[in-house]
Amino acid sequence: MKRIEVNVQTGLAVEVDLTPEEVASLPPPEPPRVPQEVTMRQARLALAGAGKLEAVSAAIESLPESQRIAARIEWEYSGSVQRTKPLVLALAPALGMTSAQLDQLFTQAATL
Repeated sequence: MKRIEVNVQTGLAVEVDLTPEEVASLPPPEPPRVPQEVTMRQARLALAGAGKLEAVSAAIESLPESQRIAARIEWEYSGSVQRTKPLVLALAPALGMTSAQLDQLFTQAATL
């Protein structure tokens, strides 16, 4: 691991190797933040990459009728998907996804 220091004589920045003690004293990196919203395009690409895209329609159809129509409208016409939306929270278990897997899916989707 390296750090950047400024040479006081030349004023130039130089890379310097950290000692093992300096590396050990560094705070642990922060875990990546899970995006709370991605575009529908990103969500569909991430679902396709996870092999779950085709299962979404079946999961929507398995919802109670009172939720099914609203779910179809959200799935077909929303421009974005929010991590905490009731539809997302209802579909995740139907797709066999844990909360941690859903976080990974949103994190992956944000990169697409």
